[in-house]
Amino acid sequence: MRIRNPKSEIRNPKSEIEIGGNMKSEIRNPKSEIKIGVYLCRCGGNISDIVDVSAIKEKCKKEKVSVVNVQDYLCSSTGQDRIKKDIEKGKINRVVLGSCSPKLHLETFRKMVKNAGINPFLLEITNIREQCSWVHSDKDREEATKKAYCLIKGAIRRMEKLEDIEPIKKEVKNKVLVIGGGIAGITSALELADDYEVTLIEKKPYIGGHMIGLSKTFPTLDCSQCILTPKMVSVYNHTNITLYTQTEVLDVSGGPGDYKITLFLKPRGVDIEKCVNCGLCVKKCKEDAIYLPYAQAIPQAHMINFEKCVKCGECEKVCPRNAIDITDEGREVQIEVGSVVIATGFEPMDVSYIEEYNTWHPDIINAVEFEEMLSAKSKTGMRLQKSDGSFPNKTAFVLCVGSRDYNSKNGNKYCSKVCCIYSQKHAQLIKKMNSEAEVWLFYIDMRSAGRRFEEFYYHTQELGIQLVRGKVAEILPEDEGLRVNYEDTLLGLKGSEVFDMVVLCPSLNPSKGTDKIANKFQVPIGADGFIEEKHVKIDPVNTVNASVFAAGCALGPKDIHDSVTEGISAAHKVADFLKKSFIEIPISSPEIKECNGCGKCIEECPYSALSLSIVENRKVAELDLLKCQQCGICVPVCPLKGIEIKNYTRYQLMAQAKGILEEGSGVIAFIDREAYAAADLAGVNRMVYSPLIRFIEVPSIHLLDPDIISGTYEHGASGVMLIEGTTDEKLTTRSKNLYKNLRKATKKYKKPIKYSHIETAQYEKLNHLLNVFADQIKEKKEKQKQKQKVENEAISPDNTRDQGES
Repeated sequence: MRIRNPKSEIRNPKSEIEIGGNMKSEIRNPKSEIKIGVYLCRCGGNISDIVDVSAIKEKCKKEKVSVVNVQDYLCSSTGQDRIKKDIEKGKINRVVLGSCSPKLHLETFRKMVKNAGINPFLLEITNIREQCSWVHSDKDREEATKKAYCLIKGAIRRMEKLEDIEPIKKEVKNKVLVIGGGIAGITSALELADDYEVTLIEKKPYIGGHMIGLSKTFPTLDCSQCILTPKMVSVYNHTNITLYTQTEVLDVSGGPGDYKITLFLKPRGVDIEKCVNCGLCVKKCKEDAIYLPYAQAIPQAHMINFEKCVKCGECEKVCPRNAIDITDEGREVQIEVGSVVIATGFEPMDVSYIEEYNTWHPDIINAVEFEEMLSAKSKTGMRLQKSDGSFPNKTAFVLCVGSRDYNSKNGNKYCSKVCCIYSQKHAQLIKKMNSEAEVWLFYIDMRSAGRRFEEFYYHTQELGIQLVRGKVAEILPEDEGLRVNYEDTLLGLKGSEVFDMVVLCPSLNPSKGTDKIANKFQVPIGADGFIEEKHVKIDPVNTVNASVFAAGCALGPKDIHDSVTEGISAAHKVADFLKKSFIEIPISSPEIKECNGCGKCIEECPYSALSLSIVENRKVAELDLLKCQQCGICVPVCPLKGIEIKNYTRYQLMAQAKGILEEGSGVIAFIDREAYAAADLAGVNRMVYSPLIRFIEVPSIHLLDPDIISGTYEHGASGVMLIEGTTDEKLTTRSKNLYKNLRKATKKYKKPIKYSHIETAQYEKLNHLLNVFADQIKEKKEKQKQKQKVENEAISPDNTRDQGES
């Protein structure tokens, strides 16, 4: 889809007003009279306990607005109906809401106003909850109310200049990529495959994830392989599922609904389609370099360990199917999909950093290794044994190793959720193998919330398993076994016991590479390394990318039941996304209004979305909207100022800043969408910062130019912040230059400007930066006051008389 550009912009000289930065702001002549309705939400006290919404209502009545209304809950049917009726009666044709974050209910309100008869993009949500009432304390009520009014006033000013534009639609590819072949990924793939073409990739040589390495599943102790193997076979045999193992995502291009993805298939040495698992190659290989991962592995095909292979070629000679290629170097595969499910799972934490546990000892193992001894993947004949082959008659399980750790830089703060129950399962299995065996569980807190779990805990106690509440201080290898020194916090005693085997239950970390995959799809990662949900409560498998969903332990530690539930949920969300057949390209795309064919924007565009075309015998820039990522880099580089981002034009942003600052100076923080989510999280966590901070959300900070910053200063800003959250290196590598250029161009104002990179999970860092910057502003103002006071005293009449007399 290509949009050709007009030769020049038609301006109405009567519609221009002077503003800062040596520019003139254009006010477009509306097709009809602008009627703005302002609706304020008390949010059940979440807003009104700090912000005086009634006072704001009275102030808004003095603005050029048609309706001002206060509701207890704007998102309720009553709140929405009030707005809808005002639209239908012709009272308003533009809407400003003062409520919670637009990331929660923006689409809900847009659908409502669209159904009522106005353009959904003529609705603006002002965030006076997460970024106002929740981040200011009781003592700042007056300032918080003032700030909320300023934000709403800014929204009104911007709304006066918004254009009635329509989004552009593009077709959605009717195919899906599922990343991760564990139980969550398998579930999503099977749920989708009857209606859509699915590509399922797994980085290991086989699918099944950690579940196929389990012996039994809690709380029913049924066979893990019996549950999962039929599903694995269904995946392999399904005509609509293409399975690639030993595969990783190499490159991603395109955008939501239309991704072009390059996969890299690592060398296996055996064609899984040709291999019939006859085993002749294994018998012939003298180096044990060719093998079947395990008996029930899917795909059921051998593979070569190229680190052992000497490339003698004997296996190739005996293979009756010509399935072996010892020169295999891997290959790339290109696929096109419309939606993606990330189900990359977890891995146990490497707890070797806890030196006092002596994890090098062969009889100190982790819970995953314990499971695999008893599972289909077993190398011990599904038999529990020590390193010398004997059965451990006395076993200790140490829980929360690396979890719930606020003191160590290597530990995780979160609870890994499943350790309490699976360790009890392990203990019960040992008792089932040998009722005389002695089993101890050392725990911090026993957590067994959930259906059937408390009963499971009760049965553990019935079996005579020793439960000790307290941390293990050290594990010391001795001749007679492994000495565990511990503290029993219930009895207030210190103890010491010798065990045959110690099983560490480590914290569960996100699978390696999850962060890289998330970055390729522009999905934020939390401080804990797991994928961030769009909303932890109401959008648990959605991400901020409308076409990318997540499931299972990619979102955080959980059990099989919850992983399956999320796998089904993610599949449902994908189907809901794909059935629309099209996606709306964001309205915040560039519009080329004037062009002299210089090509500067084309040189600077990092996505090759711009090109030169011949229109009426002259060169002009042309935009490919399908390639454009709305980064805004083309805006400040145009020497004619002929490129604007729709509904984020220079004039609209400066009008918003002016409205925000009309009631007094403050700090304008231009913030992109990823960092905006961090600001919301600061509010959710009630992290207090200065009321001087006022956010203006932009698609990207790279659309900002000296005119916008200059205008912001001239309207009274005491400082400007540029806060970027994107992880796209095509943008972040340019950010320092952007900051440097803006600081240089606005130096004459002698006001501070600061750039910060804040990813979604770094809300604590954001909170700190906001407070530091606000303190610097206050300190600078105080110094200016003192300087002015000294100057005034120096020229006062009394002082002049004294000087004359002396």
